[in-house]
Amino acid sequence: MIASIDDLLNCMENEHLREHTSHNVELKTDWTQKYGHKISALANKTEYERTWLVIGVNDDGTLASKDEKWAIETERIVSQQINSFLDPFQACLGINCYEIKNSWIIVVKIGNPGTVTYWDRFAYKASGTTTADMSPREIMELTCKLPGLTDFSKQKWEGQLDVEAAKTFSRRLCQKRSDLPFDIGEEDNYSRIFSYIRIKDTNIMRILFGDFQYRVIFYDIHGNPVRNETRSGLYGLLQMPFINEIQTWVRSECGIGGVPFADKAVREGLANCVAHAYYFENNGDVIVEVFPDRVSISNICTPDCIYFANKWFSRSHKTVNELLMETLRMGGFVDELGRGKYLIFSESIREGNNPPYVNIERAGRFSRWRLNIYGGTINFLYLRVLSRIQKSLYHEPRKALIAYALILWKDKPVSEIRRYIDDDIAPVFAEVLGDVFGPIYYYQKEDRIILQRWVRILLEEGKDSKTFTPPEEESLFELCYKCKVTDYDKGIITPKDVRKYADMGDTKSEIVLTSNMLKRWIQEGKVERMRRGIYRIIPRTEEKMSLSKLMELLKARNL
Repeated sequence: MIASIDDLLNCMENEHLREHTSHNVELKTDWTQKYGHKISALANKTEYERTWLVIGVNDDGTLASKDEKWAIETERIVSQQINSFLDPFQACLGINCYEIKNSWIIVVKIGNPGTVTYWDRFAYKASGTTTADMSPREIMELTCKLPGLTDFSKQKWEGQLDVEAAKTFSRRLCQKRSDLPFDIGEEDNYSRIFSYIRIKDTNIMRILFGDFQYRVIFYDIHGNPVRNETRSGLYGLLQMPFINEIQTWVRSECGIGGVPFADKAVREGLANCVAHAYYFENNGDVIVEVFPDRVSISNICTPDCIYFANKWFSRSHKTVNELLMETLRMGGFVDELGRGKYLIFSESIREGNNPPYVNIERAGRFSRWRLNIYGGTINFLYLRVLSRIQKSLYHEPRKALIAYALILWKDKPVSEIRRYIDDDIAPVFAEVLGDVFGPIYYYQKEDRIILQRWVRILLEEGKDSKTFTPPEEESLFELCYKCKVTDYDKGIITPKDVRKYADMGDTKSEIVLTSNMLKRWIQEGKVERMRRGIYRIIPRTEEKMSLSKLMELLKARNL
C-alpha cells in the first residue's frame, strides 16, 4: 500500500509500482474525462486513508515519456473537470506535477470526504483493477456507514495556542451569550468554556488561536508595498485593533482624514473571510491588502462560490465550515444567516463610498475570492442623491437602497445587475426599475440605465436644479399638454405634476424654478391659474389633424 507521496515517488523512481500489488493506486498513460469514474471508485474505498491516481505512467509501471508542456496542460484540464464533475470535490486532496527521469507525471491525491463520491452524477466502486457502477443498495449502505461530509473545522487538533487571544474570545462569548453557565471574568477557564461549546481540541482552535497564518500587506499612494507581514491566529482579523490599524495607517500614510472605510463593512468582510475560507487548501491562504482607496480581502474558496459573488441583495449562503460559522455567530462576529453581503454593501455606499465588488480568480483547482471594499474619500454628491431618494421618493429602506445602487451601477447592463438580486427581493427590484417617477429610467431596448434629469444635474454640476433651455421647456410643455388635455384631466395640472414630467425633485430651488416657468406659461397664454397650486392648460383652438381623421376625410371625399 502507498501511504505517502514520498512512497509513491520512490516506487516510481525505481519502477516498482504496479496496480495489482498496490490496490490504492490507479495508473493511466493519459487522461480523458471518462477516467473520472476511477477517482470516484478510489474515493469510495473506505479501507484506505489515501488513494492515488497517477497519470503519465503505463500499466506496467514504466514512465510514458511525457514532457512538461503536456503536464501543465493536462493538469489544467483535470482540475477543470474535477471541479465540474466530482461531487463532493473535497474527495480530491490535491493535484501536482512531478518530473522523474526526464518524464513528467501528474498525481491526483484522493481521500474519502465522509460521504459517497460521484463522478458526473454516478457513484462507482473498485474491485481489484476494475471499476463498476454502485447499485442503489450499495450507495445506501456506504452512506449509512460513512460519517457525513467532512467539516474541516470539526476535525481534531492539539497544539500551542495564543492564550491571551483565547481568553479574549472566551470573555466575548460570556458577554454575548447569557445562556452560558459562566460569568464574565472566568476567561482564565477558557478551556472549560471551549469544552462546554464543544470546540476544544478542534481545528477551530488552530484556525483562530493556533498556527494558521495570514498575510497583511500595506501599500503607499503609488501602489508600492511598504509593509508585508505574516501573522498567526485568524482571530486577530476579527478584533477592533486590527480594523483600527487599517484606518490609522490610511489616515497617516496617505493623508486622508476622517474614517477612510466603513467600519461595519470591513468588519463583516473580514469575518466572512474567516468563516468561509477553504482551509483544506493551503490553510485558506488568507491575504488582507490595504490600499489608500480600498481594502482587498482574499481567500481560497470552492469553485461554486462564484454563484454568491456580488449577490448583494440576497440571503443565499453556503459554508464548508459549519462548526466554525456557528462559533463565530455565537461570538457575534457574523450577522444573521445571509445578511453579511447586504451589510457589506449597504454600509459601504451609505458612507458615500463606491460599491464593493467581488472578483473570483482561478487558483489551481480551486478559486480565490477577492472582496474589494472601497473608501479613502467620500463622494458627498452621491450622499445628497441618497438623501433625496430617502426623503422624497422611497421611505422604505430597501427600495431606497436599490434605487441608489442602480445609480451607482449606471454603467453596467441591467442583465448583469439582475445577477446581484435574488428571488426574494426581485419584486422590489422590478418595482424600482419600472417606476417612471423614480431616479432612473430603464431603457430596455439597450439594456441600460438612464439617470433622470435631476440626478444628472446633481452629480455633474452639484446643483439641485438648472434652468431649462427654450427647446427643453417647449418639449416639457408639449408633454404636459399631451398628458393632461384629455377628457379625464381636462387640462388640470399642478406644479408637482410639472416636476414629475420634467424628472425634477421637490427641493426649494426646483419648486421656485417650476413656479417661474408656470408664470411664463400664463403670460404666454398657455396656462391659466384656477386657484392656489391648481392650473389649467388652455386647449388649442386648432388641433393638429390625426392620421386616422385625415384618412376618414379623404375616404369621404373620394366617395
